Amino acid sequence: MFKKVLVPIDLNEPDFAEQALLLALREVQENGSELHMLTVVPGFTNSFVAAYFSEKDHIKAVKEIARKLQDYSHKVMPEGVHPTLRVYEGSPAETIVNYIASKEINLVIMPAHHRSKIDEFLLGSVSARVAERSKCSVLLLKD
Repeated sequence: MFKKVLVPIDLNEPDFAEQALLLALREVQENGSELHMLTVVPGFTNSFVAAYFSEKDHIKAVKEIARKLQDYSHKVMPEGVHPTLRVYEGSPAETIVNYIASKEINLVIMPAHHRSKIDEFLLGSVSARVAERSKCSVLLLKD
């Protein structure tokens, strides 16, 4: 039914995406869909990142994150499933929405944290922004 399925992965909490990956794998195995996994890290233009890391160290860190995403994928993917893996820098919600548009993703499956109203106001919700701004179906899994 869905040709391209995206599961955003937060490598700080990779187990949080476990249920999303199980549903995505079902879609991949039953319908031959493409699976995309991506993670988003703060970019070097982020003042916090630039204040504490040199550009060289930041590039090294991004490469390490890409390796961790690949290791995670090898750990959780069944034999014969080869997802497209991507690491991007920037705002998570904006980056995910841009990826959806550029790769013509049909379905996003992602976990949604249950946060207090204050946390939601202060931190925002990546999953809510993705669901609101995406031009495809978004399945949010509540914890």
